[in-house]
Amino acid sequence: MIQLLAQTRNPSLQASLAIAALGAAVFIPFLGAVHLFDWDEINFAESAREMLVTGNYAQVQVNFQPFWEKPPLFIWLQALCMHLFGVNEFAARLPNALCGILTLVLLFRIGTGLYNQTVGFTWTLAYIGSFLPHFYFKTGIIDPVFNLFIFLGVYFLFLALNFPNDDMSSRLWRVATAGAFIGLGILTKGPVALLVSGLCGAIYVGIKFFQTKRLIATVRDALIFLLSAATVSSAWFGIETAKNGFWFLREFILYQIGLFSQPIAGHGQPFYYHFFVLLFGVFPASFIALGAFGKRSSQTETQADFKLLMTILFGVVLTIFSISTTKIAHYSSLCYFPLTFLAAHDVHKVLSGEKDWTPVATILCALFGATVALLVMLFPIALYHVDVILPWITDELTKAVLQTPVAWSGFEWLIGALYFILILLASMFLFKKNFAVGFGMLFASTALTTHFFTLFVAPKVERYTQGAPIDFYEQRQGEDCYIITGYKSYAHYFYARMKPPSNPNANNEAWLLSGEIDKPTYFVAKLPDRAWYEEKPNLKLIHIDGGFVFFKRDVVPSHDSTRVGGR
Repeated sequence: MIQLLAQTRNPSLQASLAIAALGAAVFIPFLGAVHLFDWDEINFAESAREMLVTGNYAQVQVNFQPFWEKPPLFIWLQALCMHLFGVNEFAARLPNALCGILTLVLLFRIGTGLYNQTVGFTWTLAYIGSFLPHFYFKTGIIDPVFNLFIFLGVYFLFLALNFPNDDMSSRLWRVATAGAFIGLGILTKGPVALLVSGLCGAIYVGIKFFQTKRLIATVRDALIFLLSAATVSSAWFGIETAKNGFWFLREFILYQIGLFSQPIAGHGQPFYYHFFVLLFGVFPASFIALGAFGKRSSQTETQADFKLLMTILFGVVLTIFSISTTKIAHYSSLCYFPLTFLAAHDVHKVLSGEKDWTPVATILCALFGATVALLVMLFPIALYHVDVILPWITDELTKAVLQTPVAWSGFEWLIGALYFILILLASMFLFKKNFAVGFGMLFASTALTTHFFTLFVAPKVERYTQGAPIDFYEQRQGEDCYIITGYKSYAHYFYARMKPPSNPNANNEAWLLSGEIDKPTYFVAKLPDRAWYEEKPNLKLIHIDGGFVFFKRDVVPSHDSTRVGGR
């Protein structure tokens, strides 16, 4: 595989090891420093925990009920890490940290193989040195692993179609490898892996036919690709269907259709949502890449074709998820690969003198970078002087959340201040046409800012958003009880270490409110819903903290049970 990732050159092993060491130093330490965030992080980690509890690795479950929204591959990786390191945040996020290390090395080797080490290093630096690409490797969401499989599938298709070999078996092996990676993508998150790769391949082949009047792909290529993807993905989908029938697969497909056709869980956003997410979330690579969508510059045919494919990949992903009515920021995260490549491509052209870098481009980067720096600086200052802003806030929930006790050190603002200084220095070097230092400082400062923000600010943000309920759930570990929330959450399952329910009414809110319960029951709600719960005579208020209210219902003899209707 490594030989295929370096077709034209043999990248330095020492450089690859250095990049791997850098990735390990940035992504692995302090992975467990902050609780998992509701919903997605805790959702997937809870599914992995339940695999360990039940020993059922064949089906994904949440609250010990079938969960057909996601296939199991990423959950398996989390379960393996939990088996090795315990049920905790570190284990839940470790698969993505390892994926981040692998991704950085692969980008270096692919960029070096197709272009040179300058492009390889710059692509790696652009990825780790842009906000969201860096941040996602420190999370427990599915997308980093999913995106890597799709990117590798598209890349191996490129190898097969653009590096034809007299030995036809080598070409077909590359096509099969591409299909296998897409099959792994399907096992990770679903059929969108096949949709994205298939559209990219079809559009690329169509454009090449228009340019050369020659069809570079055959029906045999398509059949082998599809067969390989189907074979790998059927390692679970096929076995699951054969074992339990079509109902699980049917529900999975219906959910995917619903996700595309209607805003699930309130995630409806305007059509242009992902454009702004990518433009501002992938800074500075996105700003630099804006100039790479122009005309073809002097390069080999293979390099031009790879740039074409990356442009197609970007356009396909952005179009699909802009059309989709459910819009969540990480849905377009596959665009990070082509965006950072296009940024590296343009940096290389600027460094080699083949392209001009205008003062306007420097000003745009400086203005946005400085704005982010000021926000990062002012954000902690506002929160550890919260008494100043509380009189201006009228919303009850927001005011209660901001009054959560959080231990600010008073020095967190220095992260933003340092970033502001480094952005100005980078801009100065760019104005002076010292591009190597300027671009390097731009990416490196963004990487450092993202890294320190996740270490020193994110844990405090988490205390405001969910610290109180998670503390409460952790205190319930080992207690035989029911817990139910008045809002959508997975946190109580994971942090209370809930066991498989022994009573079929365990999730029936009406029964938990007024039925003959067999164990203590806790109700957790947000502050605006307090009155609704206080009206229930069976419940007693036991705690108010951080915008959350906590009620308890004790077990009582059946003849004393007051029957109150459910919500």
